[in-house]
Amino acid sequence: MLISSIAGTGRSLVGGLLDRFKGAISRWNEIQSIDPWEMESIARELNVSPAELGALVLMPTNSLELLGKRLSHTGLSEQRLATAHPEVLRDLRRVCSQCTSAARCARDLRRERRATPSKYCPNEQTLQALAREAISAGY
Repeated sequence: MLISSIAGTGRSLVGGLLDRFKGAISRWNEIQSIDPWEMESIARELNVSPAELGALVLMPTNSLELLGKRLSHTGLSEQRLATAHPEVLRDLRRVCSQCTSAARCARDLRRERRATPSKYCPNEQTLQALAREAISAGY
């Protein structure tokens, strides 16, 4: 029974990795089909370099979902932040999408752990500052 459970987990792990790899390849192929001038324009609009944009394309796609959950845990509204500080939200998204601790973040969010992000989250100080600002503004 235990062996079949482990074998099933191994298959789902490999399947998940394969799906992520296929998604990254698909996104990479799509970005390669974009004209270099257009790529620079998109990067400039996102306030990143073309190289950073290329790296962002290969990152797992759940980073924005994780950021949304992290904002919620901090007591922040993504919509309100988009209105009040669109440039900060864009930067939070950029940093989150390049984070190397996404698996740990997802695990902590799944387990409702709120005490550990300061140990690994590169956005944590910004999120705490925004939360303090929201509290003093009364929303």
